[in-house]
Amino acid sequence: MRAHYPINRQISTIYRLSQAFFDKKLKPYGIGCGQQFFLLRIHEHPGISVLELAQIGHYDNGTATRAIQKLEQQGYVRCEQGSLDKRVRRIYATEAAQPVIEKTREITAAWRSRLTDGFTEEERETALSLLERMSANARAFAKEENT
Repeated sequence: MRAHYPINRQISTIYRLSQAFFDKKLKPYGIGCGQQFFLLRIHEHPGISVLELAQIGHYDNGTATRAIQKLEQQGYVRCEQGSLDKRVRRIYATEAAQPVIEKTREITAAWRSRLTDGFTEEERETALSLLERMSANARAFAKEENT
């Protein structure tokens, strides 16, 4: 058994290379890796609010707002004032977003396939389970540190 577990380095490498891959593939659409997550969630949850969107991705409201502004500038989302609470903006994907959404799903599947190349289905499930647990631990720790 190894005495040193370079988990942070491995996660950092995957993160950086993922960002670069998505940035390169999405460049023709005028968005980067930062906006693709938000566009997919908006498409999956029509009428979602900024707060709900931020919570789904464990982002702060400022990050979600900036991503939405960029997507709105590109014509990929539209925002409407909430019917019950006028302070709440509801966000919807536009028809112009459809090719980007399809391409993003295609890119995501290709990247996931590359990351798990040579894995058995059991290994894929185990890797996902372990990463989910690490992510939950990191969020719990961050929450403890902020209270």
